Amino acid sequence: MALWQEIFKNKRSFGIFIPLVLLYATSYFQRTALPGTIYNTLVNELGLSAVQMANLGASFIYTYAICQLISGVMVDHFCGVRVTLTGGLVFLAGSFLFPLCSSLPMLYLSRMLTGIGASTMFLSVVRETDRLFGRKNYAVMFGIAYFCGYGGGLMGSLPFERLCTIFPWRHILLGAAVVSLVLYLILLLCRNRVPLPPVSKTPFSLKPFIFVLKNPLTWMTIIAGNVNFCIYFVVQTFFGKKFLQDFAGFSSAAASGVIFALTLICMFTMLTSSFLTRMTGNRRRPLVITACGIGAASTIFMILAIACHLPGWVFAVIYCLFAMSAGIPPIFSMVMQELNSKDIVGQAAATSNMFGYLGVAVSSQLIGLLLDCFDKVELNGNTVYSADAYLTLFIILAAVSAFSFLMSFRIPETRGHYLHLHIN
Repeated sequence: MALWQEIFKNKRSFGIFIPLVLLYATSYFQRTALPGTIYNTLVNELGLSAVQMANLGASFIYTYAICQLISGVMVDHFCGVRVTLTGGLVFLAGSFLFPLCSSLPMLYLSRMLTGIGASTMFLSVVRETDRLFGRKNYAVMFGIAYFCGYGGGLMGSLPFERLCTIFPWRHILLGAAVVSLVLYLILLLCRNRVPLPPVSKTPFSLKPFIFVLKNPLTWMTIIAGNVNFCIYFVVQTFFGKKFLQDFAGFSSAAASGVIFALTLICMFTMLTSSFLTRMTGNRRRPLVITACGIGAASTIFMILAIACHLPGWVFAVIYCLFAMSAGIPPIFSMVMQELNSKDIVGQAAATSNMFGYLGVAVSSQLIGLLLDCFDKVELNGNTVYSADAYLTLFIILAAVSAFSFLMSFRIPETRGHYLHLHIN
């Protein structure tokens, strides 16, 4: 009770926090919904090839990841609200443009605009949560923000796919863009409920980014935190559903249900782990080690399940463990900030997020190349990969996860305090 009394002490802060977080959730919807959820619809209606579809997804991911560096500098310099109000215009342009166009160059452009705008929103939430609620309550409020963001991603999966069977997909995406516009206008109206901090007078420089990269603890945190995230993300969006159909004998609907459940489990794990770290005196290290341990164990369990041809429900349970390991890594973003400097909260989070999404993009392409190296068969018009292909894949993932687990023991405890107050 005392926790909530402390958090709600400044109720005016929620006038900024709520629309900011909900706008972030709409960016996560865009990230999840396109192109994967309506892959076949886009291929059939727009006549896109597999390569063009892959490039459509990559145009968002690479733009989002690279722009993290610029956004990190901007939120540290101008504050999150100002940056979101600027980046939000670019995000809205991309959101409205995609359902209105059919030419391939315009589709690429719209996804790039959406990626640029979305890149400002996560980092703005990072910065504003710290400013509005303080470091003591940061874990709880950041967990709530993550929960809402992934809720947007949840709506971009099965609910979006089901709606597309009733209404034209263009109309649904236009409706989503209108929701984003309404939330943007609410944030615009409420931006002064809590006085905005002054614009930093420090000139723009690469020094913060170099400071983060030169810190050896940065790289340990990136390895420990982003391996779990990458594995979960590629399982969720790239090959996870296909594996359940190819090897575990799931129908398309059942496999989609498992993938949908992963997001729910990940969301509630985020919320739970955020409260746990607050209740244990803002300790970060136990959850860091636990996340990496679950991730490493999950890949080993998967190898055993494939080798022993265990029943399908076993694979669904292991998938849930992947989701749990990925639900804890919001803690890694906090650790990344605290192992660097209070001056560059946005830059530290940006660096971690950038490498995470670049890892997703690169690993997805490498996994595709790996699977194509093995024999495959055509069954009912679908390509089915062999058990050896998936077994080899998870052996590689297990080795990477084990290394991540070892790195987690080298990350020091911060207990919500910064290792450096200033970078000078």
